[in-house]
Amino acid sequence: MTKCPNCGSSDSITFDPERGIHVCTSCGFVIDDMIIDQGPEWRAYTTEDRMERERTGSPITAKVHDFGITTKIGYSRVKDKAKIHRLRLMQNKLRVPAKERKLVTYLSVLNSEASKLNLPDHVKETAALLTRRIIEEGKAKRIDMYTLIAGILYYSCQVNKIPRSLQEIKNLYNVSSSDLWKALERIQSVAKSVQGFKPTIKPTEYIPKIIEKLNLPPYVSTKASELVDLMHKNGLTSGKGYTALAAASVYLISTLMDVKRTQKEVAEALNITEVTIRNRYKEIISNFDIEVKL
Repeated sequence: MTKCPNCGSSDSITFDPERGIHVCTSCGFVIDDMIIDQGPEWRAYTTEDRMERERTGSPITAKVHDFGITTKIGYSRVKDKAKIHRLRLMQNKLRVPAKERKLVTYLSVLNSEASKLNLPDHVKETAALLTRRIIEEGKAKRIDMYTLIAGILYYSCQVNKIPRSLQEIKNLYNVSSSDLWKALERIQSVAKSVQGFKPTIKPTEYIPKIIEKLNLPPYVSTKASELVDLMHKNGLTSGKGYTALAAASVYLISTLMDVKRTQKEVAEALNITEVTIRNRYKEIISNFDIEVKL
């Protein structure tokens, strides 16, 4: 319904939910009436009323082993609450089959660790789907659970463009580089078969966080992003750590714009080594033939 049949107006048609009509506000012509209301037949004026009267459950989520499709036994309007309590305990035991207990454990730890990192729900959903696929394909055998979950969370952040550095994850979970890389190899082999699970993050995503930590002005972020984006388009970022590359570009631009931060300050802010920043810095000035005079 795009035009009023009476006056031909296309921008003035509105819906009146109280009367159930489509009306043209320009000429007052009633285009359609007696429209069925698709909403609930009840009214709620508070959140408590809405929660009590709704007959639908929470949306399907991969963060729970049964995707949240379950029925809970409530206590309301029941006299024998001891009996209901026993039924609830029995239901909780039957709800988790023996073959899914490992998945329940992994998802429980995954949700807990993702909350500690303050990750958004869409990252948790990605991580949960990856965890399911890894357990289904038997890739969770002979590897530490927390190391694997650390790798899953890091990979999920990469897929959803959340700038989390590998060094940050390593330090947080106290895992070695070799163990984490082994976990990431398993995750990548599984993620290849899942559509849309390819990392899409760019080095420029890390720059705002670095600028904030170093308390640098916004124009440094703009110029550093332009530099890194140019490198990314020309294939000069392949095989390089994005955090170190972004840090080196920020260090270079801050030096050129006379708001310099030392390599030590940058390294300490990002918990990486000065040598790494120095190497990336040298690569940038050699690729673009930049001359820096201190």
